[in-house]
Amino acid sequence: MPVIIKPRIKILQTWGSEKFVAAMTDVIYRGYEIEEALKRAETNPELVSRRITSFLTDGHHSVLEFMGASWLIEGSRALTHELIRHRIASYWQESQRYVDYLKGQLRYVLPQEHSSLNNYLDMTSKAYVEARKSMNPEDARYILPNAMASRVWVQMNSREFYTSFLPLRTGLGAFHEIRLVAWLMYESLIDVFPIISKWVWENIQKLHPDYCRNVEKLKSLYGSEDCRYISIIDAFKKWDLKIPDKLNLLISKNNR
Repeated sequence: MPVIIKPRIKILQTWGSEKFVAAMTDVIYRGYEIEEALKRAETNPELVSRRITSFLTDGHHSVLEFMGASWLIEGSRALTHELIRHRIASYWQESQRYVDYLKGQLRYVLPQEHSSLNNYLDMTSKAYVEARKSMNPEDARYILPNAMASRVWVQMNSREFYTSFLPLRTGLGAFHEIRLVAWLMYESLIDVFPIISKWVWENIQKLHPDYCRNVEKLKSLYGSEDCRYISIIDAFKKWDLKIPDKLNLLISKNNR
């Protein structure tokens, strides 16, 4: 039988900080030199919060480009085809031309509710192994399905992630696998960029016009009208995964 795994992410690195961006406001507008501006930001969290929130509220999102993160993501090819449509980002993806899947690497990403497809994936694996007897990997890959697991290193600046990717890919109209991955990526940054994360959580339903698609049909099923709550609960339930504590805390506060 084929090896079935679940989507997963690992944050690799971040750059920039809310404090540094807030400090640079003083530098760019000639209020202070860099050393003194940084010291003010370090000792005045209210100043940092006020400035970052003001940038977000006023739509001055270009400053978010001085912050960002990268993740290692493993999901289905169906997921990665959607992921790489976000062009203001960098990607380094596993190559099906060069990875030798005959060395025990034939893995698939599939929700538990579709386990009936396992037999088809088993047949696909056997067909791939047979094809490799007469073909090189770049030709044998033609028969690999969208369920094939793929690793991709993704890097985004905070503007792209928070104001474009996240509102689109956590909305109720998004594919459940990318919705799951988007929430996991968001959860990994809550402590890194806390002011931005809080503001986006509070405003995400306004950042995409179709965020709450079909909410009228779903609210009775999930006992809530909060599209964020429904999005998270539905995605993690689909993949039979435990909701991370930081996300659980957010949805609990909004659904008491």
